[in-house]
Order: sequence, then C-alpha cells, then structure tokens
Amino acid sequence: MHELPLVFFTVLGQTAVGMMLLAWIAGLIGQITPSQRHKINLIGLILFAIGMAIGGLHMGQPQRAFNLLFGLLRSPMSNEIVLSGLYFGCALLTVALSFPRVREIVKIKARLTISDSLHQGLNGLAVLLGLVFAWSITQVYQLETVPAWNSYYTSLHLWLTVLISGGMGALALGVYRLGSLAVIVGTITAIATRSGYMGFLNERVPHLVSAQEPFWFIYLAAVILALLAAVLGGLKKQQVKPVLLGSAMLVLVGEFAARITFYNLWWITM
Repeated sequence: MHELPLVFFTVLGQTAVGMMLLAWIAGLIGQITPSQRHKINLIGLILFAIGMAIGGLHMGQPQRAFNLLFGLLRSPMSNEIVLSGLYFGCALLTVALSFPRVREIVKIKARLTISDSLHQGLNGLAVLLGLVFAWSITQVYQLETVPAWNSYYTSLHLWLTVLISGGMGALALGVYRLGSLAVIVGTITAIATRSGYMGFLNERVPHLVSAQEPFWFIYLAAVILALLAAVLGGLKKQQVKPVLLGSAMLVLVGEFAARITFYNLWWITM
C-alpha cells in the first residue's frame, strides 16, 4: 500500500492511453464524430493529469524529479518519466487545438493555420507517444531481483489495463464497437491467464499470495462486470449509457485493486 502514488499514476496513465487510442481509431473509420473524439481526449487528458499529479508525490520532493532526467535512455524509470511528459504535452496540444477559439488565437498570434489533417496527425502522434509510454511502464518492472515481477505476466497485465480500463472509458463515452471489442479481448485474456498467473505466484512468493485475496476478488468482480458491460455496450442503445458510465468507474476501482496487489507482491530474494 506504500506505493499508492504509483498505483494512480500507472492505472490512470494506461487508461488515458487506451481511451485516446480507441477514440483516434474510431474517428478515422467514422464510428464517432470529431466532437466525440475531442470529449474523450479531454477526459483522458484530465485522468492523465490527475495520475501525474498524484504520482509526483512518490518523489517526496518535487525537485528530485529532475534527477531522473540524468538517466535518460539507460534507466527505464527515467524513460518512463520523460515519455509521460512528452505524451502529456502532445495530448494537451491536441485537446487545446480542438477548440476553435484556440485555433483562431494561434492563427492570429503565430500566423499559423491548423488544418484538420494537421490536427489529426498531431492526435496520431499523441497516441503513438502514449503507446510508447505504456510500453515504458512495462520495462520499469521487469526486474530479475523481484520474483513475482520477473515474468511475462507483468507486461501482459499492464497492457490489459490499457484494453480493459481504457476500453471501458471509451465505451462509456460512445466508442461502442471498438470499446466493446477491446474490453472483451482484454477480459477474456485476463480470465484465461488467471490460473497460470496464480500458479506462478504460488511457486515464487507463496507467503504473499493469501494476503492479496480481497484485492483479487475485487479485480475479478470488475473484470466480469466489464465483460458484461462490453456485451451490453455492443447493443449501442442510449439507455445503457448510465450503466456503462457506472461500470467504467467500478472497473477503474478494480484496476486500482489489482495494481495495489501488484506492488504488494514486491519482495527481493536474499
């Protein structure tokens, strides 16, 4: 529980990446309108900003964050911090330029016209940086010295948050087909690999497994709820929106529980 700032930073960050990715693809293939994409990008940006603000508490002293820059390219954590900043900056610019008033100011002050195609390209760059950022998170926790983390399950479950939590967020905001598909693929994968993951943990850190049962119960309940919500969301009926929004929030709680469990499994062999 002592890593709560990182819980919020990673989960909210991965959720934002998933939401923006699905909104961008859905916009390209005409499943949502530009205004819907803008709304999803804005909410994703807010979630990411909250995650960054809370994650900064992990440093103890904010000025220490600058020390991480000295490890760029050789330290996975430094790469993660830098990439989070690049992603946030590009996402912020994407969202800002979605407002006609901001575009007009840019046109007048900078004498630069932002076309729809240029804005779409900027959105695509933000999505790409988001995916690289999500990948950088998986690299931070590939540690041979931590038995419970030294497995492909670590990367798998971190990516599943992008699909499940990000997919639920996008689904609740109108990305019905792609959102449902992402959630269904993510939840089925999570359920299918659960037995193997638990067997791996019982082999590596049996003394820590039983203490995590309440958190795992919350996560599995959230996964099942997400699967049911994805099937319901595929119906594309307006009356299911309140249900989808409530489900998205509960799924986020489940992801927080799973991430708390992940950090609670930290243990170094002597």
